[in-house]
Amino acid sequence: MNLKRLLSYIVCIGTFLFVAESEAARKTDHIKSKMQSKNTELKVSSYDWQGKIPKSKLVIVKNKYGSVRSRNQTGDAVFLHATIQEIGKKPLYPKFAIENKNDHLYIEVQYEDAITDNHGQLRGRTDVAILFPDDVNIFAETDSGLIKIDKTASHVQAKSQSGKIKLATTGLFSVYSETGTVEIKLRGSKQIGKSEAATNSGQIKVELYNDMELKLSASSQGTVSIGESKSQQEVVIEYGKSDVQVFLKSHVGDIFVKPITPPELEKSVRPSNVTSVDVDLRNLPKSKPWKPGDPIIEMDDKRGNRTRTSN
Repeated sequence: MNLKRLLSYIVCIGTFLFVAESEAARKTDHIKSKMQSKNTELKVSSYDWQGKIPKSKLVIVKNKYGSVRSRNQTGDAVFLHATIQEIGKKPLYPKFAIENKNDHLYIEVQYEDAITDNHGQLRGRTDVAILFPDDVNIFAETDSGLIKIDKTASHVQAKSQSGKIKLATTGLFSVYSETGTVEIKLRGSKQIGKSEAATNSGQIKVELYNDMELKLSASSQGTVSIGESKSQQEVVIEYGKSDVQVFLKSHVGDIFVKPITPPELEKSVRPSNVTSVDVDLRNLPKSKPWKPGDPIIEMDDKRGNRTRTSN
């Protein structure tokens, strides 16, 4: 499977899950939803972009009204694929603001107008997938969309207001969701250092290999569960050396930690002799908000590769 097809597959699966979750949430008003779906106009198109790896090896992706998904790949480039939905009688099409600034690569999905109409219905949605090598770090931010960084060795920072964050990396990480759930799979760490996951009221769920060498601290005014042990508010567990530290903190959300035995012939990743993060993900420069009339580096394919279908 080539990279373009892989990116398209990742985003399509995300779009399918989003639709499925939305349908489940509307079961209490099934008849009304069915009537609205018949009257809703929808156009779907795709957008692809390929660019050089930034000098700092940091990619910053902001997609306020959709999902962000990412995996590692071996090619010497950054690949972007987006699935775009234009919804309703007054649909919106996004702008893709892409620029190399301060040696970082900024990718932001932006809309010129309000994303919802006078009735609170969405006018557009964009879901993006990003691929790059595992020595490139990522900062991903959404408002309510899913952030999924999967099967990666990159250092990760992720932030969402209410969306779910799902993370599986052997790099260092710093993730936060105000009310959304944070799910993390720990299979070891390639580097000594500190990682953290935090929420205000969202749950934090962690699954970790029990052969990892780490010190894990978890605290919440809700409950903290480690395996079968429940209803504690603050827990510290250590496996082997404590040079790798993971901090889990929620104000009132529950925290669940599940140690598991690695599959046969598989062991957790051990830290290398690298002892510092190449880029401090907590001190990123601010990107300039886009306004109508501002110059945009938009790689919109005009040669027929961008397709649209309607129903």
